[in-house]
Amino acid sequence: MFGIDVLSASALLVLASAQKPVCPAHDPTAINVIPRTEDVEFDTSQTLKEIQNYNMDTVDPYGFHGKSITQAFMSGGIERKHQVKLNYGPIEGYRNAVCIWYEDITVELSIDPTIVVASELYDDRCMRGALIDHEMKHIRVDRELVNEHARAIGQKLMSELKSRGFSSGPISGDNAQSVAKKMHHVVGQILQLEYQKLDIDRLERQRAVDNLDEYNRVDDICPDFRKKKKELYSDLVE
Repeated sequence: MFGIDVLSASALLVLASAQKPVCPAHDPTAINVIPRTEDVEFDTSQTLKEIQNYNMDTVDPYGFHGKSITQAFMSGGIERKHQVKLNYGPIEGYRNAVCIWYEDITVELSIDPTIVVASELYDDRCMRGALIDHEMKHIRVDRELVNEHARAIGQKLMSELKSRGFSSGPISGDNAQSVAKKMHHVVGQILQLEYQKLDIDRLERQRAVDNLDEYNRVDDICPDFRKKKKELYSDLVE
């Protein structure tokens, strides 16, 4: 199991005071961004030919005149979910009016990785180790990403909501539901942009792992497998 850095393992707690004195006194908003990593699973049930049917995000490093054969890959993306908890209270001196504030915002970024290795290659001890070592690099990239972006997301929520005062009021009772809905929507909008940044960053970093030098390094680890490899791959190369 890959652990998360100690700093990131605990929820990133940001305490933010409400800025509008018109609202009643309440506890600061708690913003928690939690990165999680599940145990690494392995799938060795598929043949070399079968795993060629998967579409990969990797740019083929062999250029226009070569063709890379998928020997193994890491599946599983970065799952994200969030929850917003609001609270409200009456405002002194205002009739039929309330103040609504963010009580708690929790965001979870979760990694649930599976390493898929072609069964013919998994059966070879040397190739098994070489391929798993390579795929672990992809998992480490995701681990770094959730740690870094957890911090960035916490800071972004803090700054964006601070500019809005973390609360809304005075609000008439008739409008309270629509304002609460908008406050939920604002958090979703902030997170949507941050998730897009995460996806772009992930795509670039994961592609960087699959470079030509790395492919050649993996191939050179098991010289005794080359003859068998040539036979296995003969019907996969056009």
